[in-house]
Amino acid sequence: MPVTKVFLLGNFTMLSSWVALIIAFVIAYSAVRIRYGKKQGAYLLDLYFYIVIIWKLSVIITDFSSVIRSPLSIFYFHGGTVGFYLGLAFVMGKIVVDWKKERPTIADPIALLTAAIVSQVVYQVMMVVLNEGELVAQVVTVSAFMSFAILFWFSIRKADSWPLQLTFIFMAVHVFVSAFQPKGFSETPFITTLLIGLFFTAVLMMKNSESQRTEEQL
Repeated sequence: MPVTKVFLLGNFTMLSSWVALIIAFVIAYSAVRIRYGKKQGAYLLDLYFYIVIIWKLSVIITDFSSVIRSPLSIFYFHGGTVGFYLGLAFVMGKIVVDWKKERPTIADPIALLTAAIVSQVVYQVMMVVLNEGELVAQVVTVSAFMSFAILFWFSIRKADSWPLQLTFIFMAVHVFVSAFQPKGFSETPFITTLLIGLFFTAVLMMKNSESQRTEEQL
């Protein structure tokens, strides 16, 4: 959904997308901590921190000339969409390294998939609540994502094959919703869903493969 509103906090201007993202992070963290425990919640907070820091500091890459002219600009500007993708790429790499090194005790793929999906669902719903837009697009967005969220929450632990299937459904739902949204398939949230979906597809396939090898050895 497009940003149509901004919020003023003193001299600070906050886009509705930032508000939606903050709310999404808080709810996703709460969901993970409640369902998977304190350790997984703490790990998720670390990942969020890395994304924000890299997004903020990546202005050095995206607008190097401005930073050279005015070094203090690093405190006021950020790396935009490119910076966000850099942060996302970093945490994806960290998840794989941590999971390979420490197994699911720290970087549990299921808990992190839950966080990613809850974040996207809440973000999409809040963007509808906070901004103006076409009624059809708003209804489709909220109904599709909320229906999937309910399905996901009650199905994620049913069987080893369900997380992978739900990841495919997650991407399919966003493809469907994007067909009704103004910017269609070029929106950053949609591209993010595809990246996250493909990433967790690969991770879950590796996880299932290792589980099968372990069972065969037993």
